[in-house]
Amino acid sequence: MDTARRSFVGRAPELALLAEAWASTRAGSPRVVSVTGFPGTGKSRLVEHFAGGCPGVTTISVSADENEVDLQWEVLRQVVSRLPEPGTAESIHTLDPQANPVFVGEALAADLQRAAPTLLVVDDAHWADRASIEAIRYAARRLTTAAVMVVVLHHPAGSVRRIPDGRPNPGLPDGWRRMVESDRGVELPLAGLAPDELMQLAAQAGRSGLSPAAASRLWRLTDGNPLHVRHLLPQLSMRTLAADNNPLPAPHSISATIASQLATCRAPARELVSAAAVLGERFRLSDAAAVAELSGTALSGAITEALEVGLVAEVPNSGGLEFVFADRLTRSSLYHDRALAHRQELHRRAARLGGPAALDHRLAAAAGGPDEALADDTERAARERWRRGDLTVAAALYRHALELTPRGPVRSGRVLTTVEALIVAGDAAGAQDYEIDVLAAAPGPWRDYVAGYQLLLAGRITGAKDQLESALAAVRAGTEPEPGAPALGDLHARIAAQLAIIGILTLDYREMIRYGEEAVGAPATEPWVAAYTRFSLAIGLTLSGRAEDAIETLVDADAPGAAGALDALCARGMIALWTDRLADADRDLRQSVARATAGEALRIGQALGFLAEVEYRRGELADAALHSELALGDAEENVRIWEFAILHALASYPRAARAEWAAAETHVRSAAHWANLVGAGSGLAYAAGGFAAIAQAKDDPVALLAAATDIEKHYDSQEPGTHLFGPLRADALAQLGRPEDADEALDAYLSRLARPDRRSALLGVARVRARIALARGRAEEALAECTEALALATEVGLPLEVTRVNLLTAHCLAALDRPAPAVAALRTALLQARALGATAYVDQATGAARGLGLSIETPEAVFAGLTATERGIAGLIGANRTNKQIAAELSLSVKTVEGHLTAIYRKLGVDGRLELRELATRPAAG
Repeated sequence: MDTARRSFVGRAPELALLAEAWASTRAGSPRVVSVTGFPGTGKSRLVEHFAGGCPGVTTISVSADENEVDLQWEVLRQVVSRLPEPGTAESIHTLDPQANPVFVGEALAADLQRAAPTLLVVDDAHWADRASIEAIRYAARRLTTAAVMVVVLHHPAGSVRRIPDGRPNPGLPDGWRRMVESDRGVELPLAGLAPDELMQLAAQAGRSGLSPAAASRLWRLTDGNPLHVRHLLPQLSMRTLAADNNPLPAPHSISATIASQLATCRAPARELVSAAAVLGERFRLSDAAAVAELSGTALSGAITEALEVGLVAEVPNSGGLEFVFADRLTRSSLYHDRALAHRQELHRRAARLGGPAALDHRLAAAAGGPDEALADDTERAARERWRRGDLTVAAALYRHALELTPRGPVRSGRVLTTVEALIVAGDAAGAQDYEIDVLAAAPGPWRDYVAGYQLLLAGRITGAKDQLESALAAVRAGTEPEPGAPALGDLHARIAAQLAIIGILTLDYREMIRYGEEAVGAPATEPWVAAYTRFSLAIGLTLSGRAEDAIETLVDADAPGAAGALDALCARGMIALWTDRLADADRDLRQSVARATAGEALRIGQALGFLAEVEYRRGELADAALHSELALGDAEENVRIWEFAILHALASYPRAARAEWAAAETHVRSAAHWANLVGAGSGLAYAAGGFAAIAQAKDDPVALLAAATDIEKHYDSQEPGTHLFGPLRADALAQLGRPEDADEALDAYLSRLARPDRRSALLGVARVRARIALARGRAEEALAECTEALALATEVGLPLEVTRVNLLTAHCLAALDRPAPAVAALRTALLQARALGATAYVDQATGAARGLGLSIETPEAVFAGLTATERGIAGLIGANRTNKQIAAELSLSVKTVEGHLTAIYRKLGVDGRLELRELATRPAAG
């Protein structure tokens, strides 16, 4: 797949609609497709991507131009020049200006039919000269059975205007509308990308730090317009995207068009639309007039002019009192067309109108420097937003209030509130800006809690724990917190929850449970605080081997609209991942991310990372690679240092399976760097897990043993489902030919498990027992363990583990001198690995085949040692024929068939008819 096709994002429903239309066209019922959308929505990219996935098709792509609307036959000349064979109709070549589009269309239809199967794509068809677009329509009408699909891409009528003269685009002629609305027509309106697709778009543009919350706001401000978003990405800070309510800049290509429209207007109209752009997408004319300071004939002339050039439109049934901008990009262009000082003045005037938006206007008009009254009003608004659960906006408002506050005791209290709000909203980097201010604040449990929270996110675990324990001791003693602090019960819950998180990071099972229970038991009144305490306790219980107890703490906590609902949903997804319920994990984690992109507050930054691990376990390696990079980018953008080791390690897993060695090793080295810097057991264990994943993918038992030793050193897991490595040290020792040491290591692993019944753990144990038995020369015993491991891997839904077990099964069969079943197992592993995109395991399968002297590349390889007659008999056994039926079909005696079967069993190394039938009925391709 080429780079352009790989970089395409989203549009699955639209691509499916195009595919359906093309299938109808190929079946003799050609379709005419109308792709409609505003500038920048990706119409051309969509059709280009679709055409690139249609092999063996002649694609003729032409484009109209706004400067060539009056050039007769210009678009058709492009079509003719791109035809694969010269046209035979004289009218196409001469294209007399007076030629009749009907007859030209007849000739074009004949040429297109000769080139079939053909896609004829006309981009910017709304600017096509009338003669050409009509001739193309007539040709489409004549092509009633040929495999020719005509696709026209256009803007809605009047949605754009020509730069030279400001004329609105006319849209397609009425005949095209009738054709598209007929049985042969397909209408495909194209809107913007969804928020989760914007995250993918940002990652492809090298900005993988776009969080779900930031993607949600970017979508709201751009309508998901890909051109607008691509233009903004290099200019925006991903972590501060949520802090500003004003329009985002429009792409230059679009703002230039809007500027040309604006230039045709007189000064009152320009001032009116600038004032309206400050007010919003939709505005009352009286408000815009007040801000622009216009009235009487100047006002009526200004709004008439703005309507005539298409900058605004009247809201239906508003009686001329309300208007709306032509689209969001028009408003953005007009807003940023004026200098900052002029915009601030317009905002000051808008603030005098009062209403809910007055505070936003006052903030936009603020010239910098202290403003105590505005700071007080902003803080009140922030508290209200916080109470309603709109944490991102609340954090931005708290920060505004802080910056407007002069130095002194009031500012000191606001620093702590602002820093916590920024951290909770996901902007740890913004909170870092105030680290010195936090330390300078008056001492007390509130200051110590905020300082500890900052240190925790910065990966300074020991310092964080010291601060938080000091804060907890003061709260337990009943010390009243500083002015501006939360209620004592809420502060108690906050502090204990963070100490529980430290217990989780350091794998201190006693503390993660003790502090988690204390957090839940504290009398918190803020719903989000109570939700976060449940999250911390649930994760601690699960890691301690008490997943069922953990689930009970989350009952009904994830209901939409409930405070902290996504924290609970994320916790439930993580627990499902670790307890082998991958479908549930996928659903919960995917929903938590989707709901976050829709605007709900998600404080668990690793949700995307654990979704990536679910996808890795399910064999969805491309998605796992994408989501792990998105999670890592978000953490890096927001400087959540303690997450770096975990997320880098998770990112290495799919890269290793895909044999992307440079990327995998870069991630795992980064994981080790950050793990050693932070020093938390969980990070060190995850980093070692990344090294183990690479060692497994490279089939390197020496490196695997080193990684296994590190994992056991740092991770005495009570819940075995937190990773799929199982008894890793025993695995490595068995591969190195040390079965006694492997047995001892396996016993030690089993003795530590609080939940030895976990199916993924049983899978790992069965696989390792197979390796130990094989190392001892007990191939039959090893094969039985492989059968158990394969059943467990299939039951849990771990396709990569299924592949690895099939590879081991092949070695067991080869040791038993059963070449045909060994070839079949290796070929199955090969096809499975190819289907998953697991190149490392494709290489392992082909390498094992070479080492065993077997051929596995073709389906016939299983029966390579048989004669032609024997292969025929084996095939009929696969078709469930009896010996008597085979004898009759091949004109042989039954005794001869029986003799051939004996030879087949011997040559293939199979035990009898049932095993032969299984070999003969294996699929020929993956």
